[in-house]
Amino acid sequence: MCDFGFEKVCIMYIDGDVLEIDIEMDLEEVKSLKAFIQDRLNYIEEIVLVRDNGSVPTCSALFSLLFWVKHQKPSLKIDFLETSSLALEGFGMMYWTSHE
Repeated sequence: MCDFGFEKVCIMYIDGDVLEIDIEMDLEEVKSLKAFIQDRLNYIEEIVLVRDNGSVPTCSALFSLLFWVKHQKPSLKIDFLETSSLALEGFGMMYWTSHE
């Protein structure tokens, strides 16, 4: 966990141009992540979802934010968005379609 100066400690870590985020972020953490990303989007080249065994997304806002970020910067690498699927241990495979 890293404290980026927000009210709450967010579950994210930036290493050079790669931003690692936990898939189990709640809504307040996603709001903090959005504020963090907006100022640094030009410097981020890749976003990686970090998951423990059995971890599942806790709110859909994270996915909405990641789709918005990808729309803002199409060159950004987000693996699970490019494959249009995400394996969730407890729920199986999640698929979606996106319209560009």
